[in-house]
Amino acid sequence: MDGKGRGRSVFRYIVLIIVFLAVMAALYAFFSSRKAVVYTSPPSPVHVVYPQVRTIEQGVHLTGYVMSGTMVPVVPFVGGTIEEYSIKAGDEVSKGDVIAVIDKRPYELMKAQAEAQVKGLEAAYSRVEALFGTGGASAQERDTLSAQLEAARAQLGSAALQLSYTDVGAPVSGTVVQVMAGVGTPASDETPLAMIADLDDLTVDLAIGERYYGTIASGIDGLSVSVESSDGSASSSCSVVSIAPFVDPESKTFTLRVRLDDPSSFIPGMFVRASVVWDSGEYLSLPLSVRKLDGSAYAVSEDGSTAEYMALPRIAEDGSCFAVDPSLDGRAFIIKGQERLLPGEPVAVIEGSI
Repeated sequence: MDGKGRGRSVFRYIVLIIVFLAVMAALYAFFSSRKAVVYTSPPSPVHVVYPQVRTIEQGVHLTGYVMSGTMVPVVPFVGGTIEEYSIKAGDEVSKGDVIAVIDKRPYELMKAQAEAQVKGLEAAYSRVEALFGTGGASAQERDTLSAQLEAARAQLGSAALQLSYTDVGAPVSGTVVQVMAGVGTPASDETPLAMIADLDDLTVDLAIGERYYGTIASGIDGLSVSVESSDGSASSSCSVVSIAPFVDPESKTFTLRVRLDDPSSFIPGMFVRASVVWDSGEYLSLPLSVRKLDGSAYAVSEDGSTAEYMALPRIAEDGSCFAVDPSLDGRAFIIKGQERLLPGEPVAVIEGSI
């Protein structure tokens, strides 16, 4: 290519560069002149609630089973076949009432043999005693017969006692809550024939977490305990019977035993819900659903436009509410819609909030 051709080529490149730069300048001028569009998110809709004065009971809610404070097994002292069994579950019995009769014949025979032995030894002793007065019997013979007679009389007493045990009596007064035998079944001193309970003395053992031991043990005289049946149809206040002096290392609980003040609607074995309260008072409070997992909450700013983060100290709480400082009276707290809020985020309170 000669010098004239190279010159034209260079000129074309220069022209292209100038055109490119002109286009870029025009584009820059165009976009620079446009106003920036900034996206503003709408306020988050929230429901609010206001603190109210409520009664807060500090305590724990537990479950347990009713049991009789006096539950006594009826155990016979002799063995044999049961010939009479006169009770059924639910019967009321008094101490000493005969509830079963064991076959008497073996024990009557034992008593008859013992009586015969005593009579024979009494006659022999009388003869020896008469001979001893005339020198016809030695003191040793008299003393031997006397000892044998005393042993025979003791054996007779034992036989009579065993015969009396064939009438099995109730060891305490109460209600038969379980029967474990019947006519024709064998009886022994190792197997109860029935269970008798005092239904006027009903208790519940409550297993309470160890972190409450100090609180309950130090304020046991001021505890308020109540129970109700699973369907809510029966309830009773309770009196404290005892508190265990130890914590179970496996369950990390201790036992509080309480007695039902009104046991008329309860029976042993019944499942109950219990409430143990150690403090009760009037507090400015909010529903638990206002509070987040870390104990904080969101309130609406005083101008009503943004969410305000608040770290709330723990004052008192129960199963539905928690107490707040009286200075927060009248503030609106977010109860719905606070899950994804950030401090200072715009909010819009929905009409008809709780």
